[in-house]
Amino acid sequence: MIVTEKSAMRTGFAKEVRAIAQTDPNVILLGCDVTRSLFLDSFAEELPEQYLSIGIAEQNAAGIAAGLALCGKKPVFATYAAFATTRALDQIRMSICYNNAGVFIAGAHAGLSVGPDGGSHQALEDIAVMRSLPGMTVVLPCDANETAAATMYYLEGEMDSPVYMRFGRNEVPNFTAPEKEFKAGAELLHKGDGSFFIVTHGAMVWNCLEVVERLEAQGVHPSLIQIRTLGDGLADAVIRESHSAQSVLVVEEHQVQGGVGEYVARILGANDSMSPLSNITCIGVNSVFGQSGTPEELYQLHGLSADKIFTTALHLASNRS
Repeated sequence: MIVTEKSAMRTGFAKEVRAIAQTDPNVILLGCDVTRSLFLDSFAEELPEQYLSIGIAEQNAAGIAAGLALCGKKPVFATYAAFATTRALDQIRMSICYNNAGVFIAGAHAGLSVGPDGGSHQALEDIAVMRSLPGMTVVLPCDANETAAATMYYLEGEMDSPVYMRFGRNEVPNFTAPEKEFKAGAELLHKGDGSFFIVTHGAMVWNCLEVVERLEAQGVHPSLIQIRTLGDGLADAVIRESHSAQSVLVVEEHQVQGGVGEYVARILGANDSMSPLSNITCIGVNSVFGQSGTPEELYQLHGLSADKIFTTALHLASNRS
């Protein structure tokens, strides 16, 4: 695998939301005092009539966004994931989801990517919270290009229901083709021999692609599934492709509790006709708050670096019955 550039996912989001807003006056950006951190300061300067500075008042922003959506606008409620999904949860639940309002919630600096800012700013429970809300679609892009494509997919659509998209702060390999259209649901990125599956999402997709390449060199032939969306049921069919595997490894930059691993386990266990899995292993953050450190140091600590994932995957593959 060769990648010539790294880019922060927020770069793709900011570029695309600004481009769409320039041709669609219904797109309204709500800033919560972190507009510059999301690379959206130029949006506020170029499109002042489509920008509302709410300040450090995420609960108000969520309520205003719901009202705008119910009046036919396309509000983009953009702030740090840690603040959007916990501080404003009541308003997201009652004002946005209960009314099925078409609000695009952009959860930036998600997971461990905000690094030195520590546990208060590291959103590690956001997927669990948001995927439990009725009507909410959770979007999990893997790089800057896919973040831009996902932004286009939803904001240029009807936006008739709420969407939460999480993306990180740090620069990651930008390997998705820029012309590739976003496809909701999940995708089988690599087909192996069917006995061992790796399931992942977001920034961990690149690490897992590297792991697959290294496993192939060891004579292990895993399949790799990327999950892009939850809440719309579109990932379920692809997840079920792993039902006959002897082992499934789920890798995510999130709490193991309530995360994608539990979702995968529920889907695979929902059909009695499926062969039972002998093992589902989840790599993620295990019931602890985040701490300060570089993203790379934190990935290493929680077993999410490519080296750590490879070691775990090779051990699982070697112990298949």
